[in-house]
Amino acid sequence: MKILAEYGRDDLAKVYVVQLREQQVTEKTGQRYLIECVESVQPPLPLEKKWVLIVSSMFGCPVRCKMCDAGGDFSGCLTTEEILSQIDYLVRRRFPEGKPRTSKFKIQFARMGEPSLNPAVLDVLEELPRRYDTSMLHISVSSVAPDTGTSRMFFDRLLRIKQRYYTQGRFQLQFSLHTTNTMKRDELIPVKKWSFEEIATYGKRFYQPENGDKKITLNFAPIQG
Repeated sequence: MKILAEYGRDDLAKVYVVQLREQQVTEKTGQRYLIECVESVQPPLPLEKKWVLIVSSMFGCPVRCKMCDAGGDFSGCLTTEEILSQIDYLVRRRFPEGKPRTSKFKIQFARMGEPSLNPAVLDVLEELPRRYDTSMLHISVSSVAPDTGTSRMFFDRLLRIKQRYYTQGRFQLQFSLHTTNTMKRDELIPVKKWSFEEIATYGKRFYQPENGDKKITLNFAPIQG
């Protein structure tokens, strides 16, 4: 893992450009093995109250959403260890002993890549409670809900993981819809994906208020015109 560049401020947010594999561009395929990860606070809360990491799950993204700058190239999925290495680097940069000193430690799978197309994300979610204090650990996964066999298995297993490790409001599931107009949605997210009805059906399974679950978030991208 090699940090190629970093931008931002320690007291607000910093973005890191990371080379995870030995070659940046392979000679034969032209594949790029660069990702981004982010650490941030949420003003007015200080780091001691809430600290947020945003990590990548893919090299680029195959979905190619029109408003996203991560979809230009896709060079494959990150491994479990490659995802964990982002978290470990950001944690140890701030806390050399490897234990975040904050009341709320939130990890968002929302930078580069569609998490539901990479089963390694689920392995990471199962590993994190072994590495960090679960009382402060909060998770967020953001997805456009692609309709593939891989993603359907992902969401079935995600439900079981949430029920086992992340009850009492410590898991936030986000569906990135971007519009309620189905034709515009197809234009913005040019892959086969769940319908609004399918998202609602899964949401009813996933959201369990008796376990203190957070409500599912719907994301929209503001677009002029």
